[in-house]
Amino acid sequence: MYAVNKTQEQYPWWAGNARFIDLSNTFIVAHVAQAALIMLWAGAFTLFELAVYSPDLPMYSQGLILLPHLVTQGWGLNSGGVIQDTFPLFAIGVIHIVAAGVLAGGAYFHRTRLAPSLAKESGRAAKFHFEWDDPKQLGLILGHHLVFLGLGALLLVIKAMAYGGLYDANIGEVRLVTDPTLDVGTLFSYRTHLFDVNNLEDLVGGHIYVAVLLVLGGAWHILVPPFNWVRQRFLFSGDGILAYSLFGIAIAGFAASYYCGFNTLAYPTEFYGPPLALKSAFLPSFYDPSGAMASGYSSRTWLANAHFYLAFFFVQGGLWHYQRAMGFDLSKAFANWQQNITAVSDNPVLTYQNLVHPDPKPLLQVRYEAPQIEPLPLLAMEQAFTDFIYRPSQGLEQPSLATASGVRTTLYQTTYQPHKRTFYHPPEADKGKAMFGYGGRTPASLYEQPKRSQADRKYPTPIGAVVYEPSQNHANSAQTPHAEAVVSSNGASAGTG
Repeated sequence: MYAVNKTQEQYPWWAGNARFIDLSNTFIVAHVAQAALIMLWAGAFTLFELAVYSPDLPMYSQGLILLPHLVTQGWGLNSGGVIQDTFPLFAIGVIHIVAAGVLAGGAYFHRTRLAPSLAKESGRAAKFHFEWDDPKQLGLILGHHLVFLGLGALLLVIKAMAYGGLYDANIGEVRLVTDPTLDVGTLFSYRTHLFDVNNLEDLVGGHIYVAVLLVLGGAWHILVPPFNWVRQRFLFSGDGILAYSLFGIAIAGFAASYYCGFNTLAYPTEFYGPPLALKSAFLPSFYDPSGAMASGYSSRTWLANAHFYLAFFFVQGGLWHYQRAMGFDLSKAFANWQQNITAVSDNPVLTYQNLVHPDPKPLLQVRYEAPQIEPLPLLAMEQAFTDFIYRPSQGLEQPSLATASGVRTTLYQTTYQPHKRTFYHPPEADKGKAMFGYGGRTPASLYEQPKRSQADRKYPTPIGAVVYEPSQNHANSAQTPHAEAVVSSNGASAGTG
């Protein structure tokens, strides 16, 4: 799972794959561990079916689904389609279990020895780091997947032509296919009746073409980046790639269900039971028109129906992730649709429900509620005092005791005296006398500085300030005795001078 763009989207607890959306190495760990679990199931279930197999009963009546696949490929059979040697079947089961251990070890190695993101690694490991919005790197990874699928188809061809051959339901023997059909026209004619292949030559020839196309397609995607028209028309995101993968698995599942239900060459009647018919009433299903099974279902019935419905749900999963990749969240759209339908419908279960709520509430869970108080108007001055629950005064009118008397819902009531609050102003005589009984001027001053007589002063008259006055001898000789002594002592010198 992945959002259309890289956002902090919250995923539910069951979306475990969302934990490694941006962790390429952890993504590989999860997929290798998943392959290990599938391999373990195949090996263990093969051994289980081999343990409960009874040669006295038809294989299709014992509910076996893995042993029929193995014997169809020619493992352990003799003439007549009877299992002669069980050791190859046992060896295949053990090999699958060992392979599961190898895959688990690979997952453990990636988990413990490499960084969660291969972008932090160097060398060949960093080559396989990918981003969901990088078409070139995603094409490289797709190419490697296609090559491995082609090699798997080629292994079946090698088994049919060189190593033991395949079981031919037309003759009831295991034989080598030495002359597979390579004529394109013959194989192309099956396009209108794909499930009517009736000989091993055409079956093996078709696998040869499939193997070649898969290997060549894988090499193409490895070497050539996606074209611009591919980038414009395909969704390169986590949800987009997952949607395409689920669509591919769904196509393979539908093909397997139809082959299993109708074809008797790839699914012989000796191992799977008689061919089935498809009925489409309320739910499509495969059924056995011959009534070969007195009770229960044949292996063909189990496999055909299981593949059909698994493929159906894979389609639903692909559509789910595809709409997420396109940016459309179906769950939110359904929730909005459900809420709107509830809002406009007359539901008798809802006795009373106000559609406008001050707080969000799930509408489907509301059975009854009291009428909501009407919201305050935009202009507070328009609010009328229709009730007497406490609220600040709006200035439009004031409740009186006569009006509110006897009302039980009265919580608080007072009378406001409008006064103009002034920080400071000089006293007013008239207003002060009216309110407090004083305010007139008195003839005596409330306070004045104390007065002292001139006789109490102990200091002389201050001397006038003189900045500078030069000394004059003729003016100061008669007045200052000190000056006369100075003159007489210097008189001789003065006289001789």
